[in-house]
Amino acid sequence: MFPKSVRGAPASVNRGSRQPVSQPPSAGTARPSSAPSPPRYSPPAQQRVAGPPALQGRILGVPTRGPSGGQEGALLDTLAGPRRSVPGTPEVTTADGSVTLGRRARAKYMTLPLAVTLAELRGPLEKSYRNTVYCASVLDQRDGKLTTKYCGNRWCLVCNRLRIARAIRAYLPVVSLWRDKYFVTLTVPNCPGHELPAVLDRMYRELTNAKYRIKRTDRLPFKALRKLEVTYNRQRDDYHPHFHLVVDGEGCANAMVRQWLLAYPEASPKAQDVRPCDERTLKEAFKYFTKLVAKSSTSGKSVAVPAPSLDTIFRAMRSRRVYQPMGFKAAVENAEPEGEELLLEGSTAAVTQFAEDVMWEWSQQLSDWVDFKTGECLTGYQPSDGFRTFVDSFGGSTTS
Repeated sequence: MFPKSVRGAPASVNRGSRQPVSQPPSAGTARPSSAPSPPRYSPPAQQRVAGPPALQGRILGVPTRGPSGGQEGALLDTLAGPRRSVPGTPEVTTADGSVTLGRRARAKYMTLPLAVTLAELRGPLEKSYRNTVYCASVLDQRDGKLTTKYCGNRWCLVCNRLRIARAIRAYLPVVSLWRDKYFVTLTVPNCPGHELPAVLDRMYRELTNAKYRIKRTDRLPFKALRKLEVTYNRQRDDYHPHFHLVVDGEGCANAMVRQWLLAYPEASPKAQDVRPCDERTLKEAFKYFTKLVAKSSTSGKSVAVPAPSLDTIFRAMRSRRVYQPMGFKAAVENAEPEGEELLLEGSTAAVTQFAEDVMWEWSQQLSDWVDFKTGECLTGYQPSDGFRTFVDSFGGSTTS
């Protein structure tokens, strides 16, 4: 079982400070006996996760290694995807303007309690959710570079930023050259959770069939970038799967809607949409494949989607491609590998203690990676009160 108490802030924390600490202790130097012991932090009961001994670690205060051991591994990718909008979330900045690491800290701060809550469901994806708990928990700084291990799971906001960045790098150079781009939305009637996998299977088949019919019947060369999204309707307790496509040519865009409605006569024509695709609309195609917030059935305010509902979406999306080129080749091959494996490349430059080898360990209590030898925080990221409240709600989002 995961321990009830986890390590909290060191006795003296340089909160938000990035200046190198004078005369830092060497790696082999023990903490002075007179130094006060760091306080211990007990996470709320809903954030504790039971697990096998191999997964024991200091979770929510984390500093911990993942179940696979060591801190060497995949390198930090410096590409960053578009920012998501979450209630109460300010612009992410850090003490020296290092926005990339600040955004990564924000993503980690939001992902960890979400993964803990999902793992507590004890469903088919429990092991994968537990791996996400450990994702990027330790940043290893050597030779002025930061490296870490990632879980590679699509629901992980840290890894999803990397997936989005790869998709942008693979598809945007090609799609941006199309002179007559249109943004198409294809929908089907909402469905209950137990029908979602079958509904998605049919949607994939019908979209492929529609593409071939456009080529044969309309005699049009069809090129498009396809993206799958699934959202949760809290009022109705059902799911809304839909496709977004960036299509080359207005004729092809309208033909696709026509063919889609022939395949789904029960779908509402008003729910299908065709509009010119400008730069802003194009960026919309590279957002997260589901929303973590939904309108409350009682207050009408945006609240966290219940964990069981997110689990239903994640299980249905397992091993499916979110993005897929149709009729063209990506600029980068294998931009989104099948399954959940995520191979990373590149590295992130250190922002402090440049000449030192440092192990930065994640602390959920401090919302940052911390050098527990010096008490220095890596990014200085501090979530707003509204965002803290939103993230804390994941622990209580197991019911509607």
